[in-house]
Amino acid sequence: MRPLSFPLYKQGAVAMMVMGVLSASLSASAVAKNTPPTQYRFNDSETVPVVLSSVDINRLVVKDDKITSIDCPEGFCVVTGTKSDNSGAARVSLNLAAPFTAYISTAKGRHFGLFITPKARPAVTSIFTPEFAPREQASTFDKDSPYTSMMSEFTAQMMRYLATGQLIEGYQVHIIDNTKEPLKKALNRHSHKGFTPRANSAMDALPAPTGLTTEPAIVFTGKHFNGIIYRLTNHSPQVMTLTTAQFYSPTVRAAALSTPTLNSQQVGHLFVVSGGEASR
Repeated sequence: MRPLSFPLYKQGAVAMMVMGVLSASLSASAVAKNTPPTQYRFNDSETVPVVLSSVDINRLVVKDDKITSIDCPEGFCVVTGTKSDNSGAARVSLNLAAPFTAYISTAKGRHFGLFITPKARPAVTSIFTPEFAPREQASTFDKDSPYTSMMSEFTAQMMRYLATGQLIEGYQVHIIDNTKEPLKKALNRHSHKGFTPRANSAMDALPAPTGLTTEPAIVFTGKHFNGIIYRLTNHSPQVMTLTTAQFYSPTVRAAALSTPTLNSQQVGHLFVVSGGEASR
């Protein structure tokens, strides 16, 4: 049986037909692989565990609201779009591959946290939908104390937890590991957003810290408030004077320091209260 053959002018037509079929097939395949947004639900003052891309720009949306600010630990992320994006979304790029906590505020007065785990993968849009059913028992001092006293008592409770480990009723505790080992593993695994790994650890390329470093160490989440204990380290050769005003942000409701000064290489703590309302 002789193989089929076509005149040259027909061969070109057949090739065009084959290319058209392949193109249509590829287009259908691309449509089939569209990635839907990731949906999250939250209550005010909660901390939501999320996974964001460490190699791409992440788009965050609060449903029927506008994100006005996202507060990350210094150097951990870059936020854009909160003033220019007409849809109310924000765009977040992660600078480090280590987990951390950030806080979101919106135009409608919502405040909630994100416990962000970076992953080296393409970004998707994350949509946060508020729900108002309480999921945690309010602590005794939340229910019975006026607003200012509540914050003062909560701050004292955080200090007591740091000193004794005594749990705070109605609050969940999240310990954040800021030691170099998980950061070293994360940097080596992702190799600084796609660059070729070196034989030495990626941590070797990071400069030694200077001045004052602020690291989130312990996070408390409850119905009315969130709290964070930050570890402060003075890496300079001089004594540092500290004030709570140095750590102001729009989401901070109250703050306290474990010490007003830090000697060289000394470690202190900052206690921050966020969430809540301006009046009761």
